[in-house]
Amino acid sequence: MKTLKPFSFKTTVSAGLVIALLGTTVGCTVVGPGYDNQSVYRSDNNRQNDSFNRVSQQLRQDLRRKGYQVMDIRSDSYRGDRAITAFAKKNNQAYELKYTYPALRLISSNKRAWSNNWEDKKYQQDNDRDKNDKYKGNGKYKNDKRYKKDDVEDSIKRESRYPAIQRRAVSKVRSMGYRVDSIDLEEKNKRGVFEIEAKRGSQKYEILLSYPNLDVIRVQKD
Repeated sequence: MKTLKPFSFKTTVSAGLVIALLGTTVGCTVVGPGYDNQSVYRSDNNRQNDSFNRVSQQLRQDLRRKGYQVMDIRSDSYRGDRAITAFAKKNNQAYELKYTYPALRLISSNKRAWSNNWEDKKYQQDNDRDKNDKYKGNGKYKNDKRYKKDDVEDSIKRESRYPAIQRRAVSKVRSMGYRVDSIDLEEKNKRGVFEIEAKRGSQKYEILLSYPNLDVIRVQKD
């Protein structure tokens, strides 16, 4: 009668290691039902949308309290960082207001020609094309006076000191006893001028300050 030879201790240990490794491998490949990369992507995208919706709603409420009629709010970028831009109307004047995201600090306030439909893709495409023409130095604005005017304004706004000087302009007008509604940079005689809409009591005023010295050029009832 044949007898089975007992496994050696070395063989037993080796078999145990193989079983342990197989168990680990199998455990690593087990994935919970319904969990995949696409689900993670959708979850992150939903969180980003919810955050943008909350910030845009806050901006919409802030602008309404300041007397603006908000037409559209879009995600934007500024110097490589995320920003948010609002298109609004006040006193029959359209504005493009750009803010940091999500802190909502005002970056720029620019007057715009009125568009009856802010969602119109043609309006956005024309606006983007005009900007490209200005920066490339070609196209319909190349020999146009408006090109030179916009070039002066954009050059000033790209200065690193511009945001600080803009805040100083607002503070100066407030110290003069006015409530600032809006501030915009205009080009006059090839120089930058802050055009500020402000109120004292119920009376509206237009105040012009030189850039960058902030000298008072004019205070006029609106």
